[in-house]
Amino acid sequence: MSIKRPLLEIRGIDLTYPGNGAGRSTPHHVLRRVSLSVEEGDSFGIVGESGSGKSTLLRTVCGLTGPERGKILLKNKSIKSFSNNQLSRIIQMVFQDPYGSLSPHYTVDRVLGEPLAIHGVGKEPARMDKALEDVGLGPEFRFAYPHQLSGGQRQRVAIARALMLSPRLLLLDEPTSALDVSVQAEILNLLARLRQEQKLSYILVSHDLAVVAHMCDRVAVMKQGEIVEELTKAALRKGRADHPYTRELLAAVLPATRV
Repeated sequence: MSIKRPLLEIRGIDLTYPGNGAGRSTPHHVLRRVSLSVEEGDSFGIVGESGSGKSTLLRTVCGLTGPERGKILLKNKSIKSFSNNQLSRIIQMVFQDPYGSLSPHYTVDRVLGEPLAIHGVGKEPARMDKALEDVGLGPEFRFAYPHQLSGGQRQRVAIARALMLSPRLLLLDEPTSALDVSVQAEILNLLARLRQEQKLSYILVSHDLAVVAHMCDRVAVMKQGEIVEELTKAALRKGRADHPYTRELLAAVLPATRV
């Protein structure tokens, strides 16, 4: 039997945004003693209300902001020991809004080729065609502009871009919430398939417990910057929770989580 090993460990991180006198006069404690572990091949969900710190946690993991206290370990090494280039070959992020994450001035060809050029991989048409095929698009999409694509097609391009450097961990920040309901299931099924085929690990942020129950092996519940509870998929689907806030979330969507 194969033994999973931690890919990512977060140990007691804290982050505070200072007051700026313009709309926020006092410091705001965004992350409070957050700890979690993601193993190779895991799909780990994070749920919570708006402003609970979910997206900030993802930005901290990918190095866009640094915690004031605590440690983030990647493959048992401090994330600080990785250069930006090294980090981007291991971790990539897919953002919520496919309309905002792609430049309207770039063709899909340029969108996919840019990470290859930055990292000295070389612009390889065959590699880009394969990436488009992997996300359910054909090579004819390579020279399209974002305004010529539907929302679902744009998000597929964003996923393909994230996979161009063959990362091991994808950070998914509400990847379907900006899409039509009819398209959301297609994107979730695509992500589930890619995880299996490419042996990826996911951290999925969502406000939708049904999505998390479908996609994730474990889920952390965040409230006001803290992880108040961590549940397995089985416990989530059966509505087994200890913390009052988690029970409140489950009560609102319990029939939907039993899938």
